[in-house]
Amino acid sequence: MKKLIIVMSVIIIATLNACAQTKHEHKSKGETKVAPVFDKTNADVKMQINNLLVVYYKMKDALVADKDADAMAGAKELRKALEKVDMNKMTSAEHTYYMDLQTKLDYDAEHISGAPNIEHIREHFETLSDNMFALVKAFKANNGNAVYFDYCPMAKASWITNAAEIKNPYFGKKMIDCGSVKDSIK
Repeated sequence: MKKLIIVMSVIIIATLNACAQTKHEHKSKGETKVAPVFDKTNADVKMQINNLLVVYYKMKDALVADKDADAMAGAKELRKALEKVDMNKMTSAEHTYYMDLQTKLDYDAEHISGAPNIEHIREHFETLSDNMFALVKAFKANNGNAVYFDYCPMAKASWITNAAEIKNPYFGKKMIDCGSVKDSIK
């Protein structure tokens, strides 16, 4: 039943052409997609998505410090926070977009929470980061704080941070300053 509702929502949204929303591009898993930017998101929804970002930062900081157990604990916390997002306060377009990203975020968080080693955590952190940035950017859920989307050419992977200074979660202490800012939300 839930899948039927989601499929119907996608069809309706595609038909109505997403009600004149502004668009931007983002990359996820190597492909470029056009993602919406929701201009009138409910304040409670924005705060709940911002809470996801706060948990994400804990995971990122754990990986920067090479603390796999802390990153795994953060992933468990992220899964719980994903469940708490109140989709009833979203428009149908927001709901459809969120559901797609929620599924992807939960998948990566689940793998991170039970990962056998830090390398496996970092593999899933890559797509988790791409999808988290897409979510925060679409819903403008940065709580008025700067959000930076950094990229490491050695890992060929991105991450989100709340500081302009580069602290690489893919190599941790080995190459802490490898990377550069590729995008930001102010």
